[in-house]
Amino acid sequence: MAQVNIVRHNPIAIFSNPTEVIINDDNGDVVRLVEPSGNVGTQYANDIGSEWFGTIEHLNKGLKICGVHWSDVYKTDVLWTTPSADRDECDQFKNDFNACYGAMINAVTGGPMRSNRMARFTHQEGFPDPAALFEIQIKAAAGETVEIGGGKIDYGTWIDHQPSGASVLHKGADGEMVTSLGDDLIEEMNFILEEQYAKPFAEEGVDFKKQTVFMEILVAVDDDPAKTWQRIEATRQAFAAYYGDDRPAGLIYPVSRIPNLDSIIEPQPRVVSGNVEIHRSGQLENGFSTWAGFSHHGVREVQVSAVSGTDASTQLGLLDARIKEAGGTGLKEDGVFNNAYITAGDDSAANRASIGSFNESFSAYYADTKPAGRTAQFIGGIQQEGHASGISTRAIFAE
Repeated sequence: MAQVNIVRHNPIAIFSNPTEVIINDDNGDVVRLVEPSGNVGTQYANDIGSEWFGTIEHLNKGLKICGVHWSDVYKTDVLWTTPSADRDECDQFKNDFNACYGAMINAVTGGPMRSNRMARFTHQEGFPDPAALFEIQIKAAAGETVEIGGGKIDYGTWIDHQPSGASVLHKGADGEMVTSLGDDLIEEMNFILEEQYAKPFAEEGVDFKKQTVFMEILVAVDDDPAKTWQRIEATRQAFAAYYGDDRPAGLIYPVSRIPNLDSIIEPQPRVVSGNVEIHRSGQLENGFSTWAGFSHHGVREVQVSAVSGTDASTQLGLLDARIKEAGGTGLKEDGVFNNAYITAGDDSAANRASIGSFNESFSAYYADTKPAGRTAQFIGGIQQEGHASGISTRAIFAE
């Protein structure tokens, strides 16, 4: 009979760091999943190279606690603080980060680096630590049956596909790089879903529409902030039309910019294939299934769409209810990781006060228990206009 044990290391009121999941499935295969909470490197000087070195130190500590290594990391989320509204300053920041990203990982950890990556400029407010130039979250997997590479985690009988985020960036028929399709956001979203994802998946025998369980969609807005929610709604409609009744769980939110600074939309899917059974809630909210999950060999994993609103405890309570709907015991018992999104405006003092209120409510929900891991970021909104914050979660349990 399958067993799932979640170990929450070094818990504080708002997160554990890291979170470790030890799975022994019905085949007798043992897998360890490790997620350090979002990490920054502000113990060093406030420049990109120094903070990246410090961030790697923190990430390695979290991996070491659980007996895994950087070579076991399969996914890296890179959250950049927006340096300014100026495109060229963002481009320079991106280039400076990329120049030291892989080289420093290899130098500090010895590599090899097998992780994919998704990056974005979040907001000029940045992160809970106001000195942070970026926050990094990683995920790792280890076990005798586990093979990592090319945006895939192959568990032997099933594959967890977690490709890098994609934009319209591609080589045109003339061999020149195409960075934009113009102003038609629906065309842009459809191109990415079909050309960048569906066709490559089809070549592997995977039905992208039917087998996507989660989707994170970034919509860049700093080039024209007045169009923020117009752009989000257009993107949401294209997503809904594409997936129809097979809607994955997910979230959509505005960011300052994506790495392809000439494009607007960047989705990143999670797709599962092989010996798995996919489950969906049958209910839609904000364009997504309220939750979607999959079962394999006596284990079920559930992704719950971001719940947004004005109170963290209320949001966590709804996430808890949806985990129970999906067959789990609840968020406190089965939750592995929470992603928190705090809506920020132009008033930095108000933004800082809002995350204080968010954390107070968040901590109250988890009182006398060990919370899941967490990362938090300031962004321009989450799911719907006017919502102060949002939280999405992932849970794993034995069936």
